[in-house]
Amino acid sequence: MSEEKRYKHKLNMLEPGTIMLKWIGILILIGLLLYIFNLKIVAYGAWILSGIIFVVLLILLTIEGHQDKVMNEIGIKENEKNGEL
Repeated sequence: MSEEKRYKHKLNMLEPGTIMLKWIGILILIGLLLYIFNLKIVAYGAWILSGIIFVVLLILLTIEGHQDKVMNEIGIKENEKNGEL
């Protein structure tokens, strides 16, 4: 499989990433409120869930960064082949 077909559909994490960050912040605040009201186990659950979402976001951003790098290399090779650089 050529690299062009492999990266035909690029992962774009700008909008989903901002939504995920909002949910992480909301879950942290919910956890703090629950902790204040002595619901510690539920608070820990909210914090763990926010941590899981954060790890997923980091993984997706790493994938997107790799795709950007490969697609830039493909573009540079095409420009060199066409004599544009």
